[in-house]
Amino acid sequence: MLGKKVVVIGGVGFVGRAVVNELSKQGYETTVCVRRLERYREFALFPKTRLAHLPELSDVALNKVMAGQDILINLTADMTAGTEALEIDKLVAATQKIKQVADHQGIKRVIQFTQIGADANQASNIFLAALGEANSIMANTVAKITTLKAGLLIGEKDASTSKFVAQLNRAPILPVANAQRLVQPLSVQDFALALVKTIKKTELAGKKLELVGEERLSFKELAELVAEIKGQEDALVFSMCGLNAKIMAKLGGLAPIVSVTSEQLLNLSCDLVSDSDFSQQFGFEPKSLVATLAKYVAPHTLRTRYNDHRQDAGRNAEELI
Repeated sequence: MLGKKVVVIGGVGFVGRAVVNELSKQGYETTVCVRRLERYREFALFPKTRLAHLPELSDVALNKVMAGQDILINLTADMTAGTEALEIDKLVAATQKIKQVADHQGIKRVIQFTQIGADANQASNIFLAALGEANSIMANTVAKITTLKAGLLIGEKDASTSKFVAQLNRAPILPVANAQRLVQPLSVQDFALALVKTIKKTELAGKKLELVGEERLSFKELAELVAEIKGQEDALVFSMCGLNAKIMAKLGGLAPIVSVTSEQLLNLSCDLVSDSDFSQQFGFEPKSLVATLAKYVAPHTLRTRYNDHRQDAGRNAEELI
């Protein structure tokens, strides 16, 4: 029988916080590995969750944090973890070490996080190639492994829609990088719930599952929807050229335009769409795109009005905000 002890590597970014929160809700004993304990003490507020110091991805350090664990969730592909995130050129070697130690420690279940488009043969994109090679390495673990290939995950403090909100707060002008990329946004909370549900579904061992929302649109159309929900329908939303996008991302917090980040550019290296059926795979309906965005995009008065409309329509109370 599979135990309840989980170790999470790469779990302090946008995706990791949602996953750790869901693990806590489901009663797992979760160990979150971090390099700098003092920066992430709030994770210890989650029930049955503790931080473990992982100063480097060495055999000694990895053996220490994985000893006695039943389940490994590898989120090192999440580039939103700030200073905790791995550099792209170190991702493959790090995955090799993680896989070797997981096998040595007898980890029984592995959930590998990656993104749609990851392919070791993607010579034109070093990020997608590194993800693909890392996935191939982890696929050979002796544990029962399931690989989850995410599309565009959205929610408060994400690297896309929240940046659109921040830009609109500055001015009614919204430049959009990779404007024509197609996406099917999925709530990060729905992704986290699907991931945790997958742990017990050992029949999914060896499978690679693509996780996307139900609505398909361009990245620019997503930006326009954010502006509409925010009550700024008249905002000027336009495509940003690739060079300007790279410059703005490089400048980071000093950039005059904050609607683009380096993490966003990596994530949108390709179209993030799939024909997979989320509800059929995981047994629950993902939140609608508008419902997800309204929780953190809409002004308070619009949120109240939105809730009234959904109640009148008899929609799921969980989508009320």
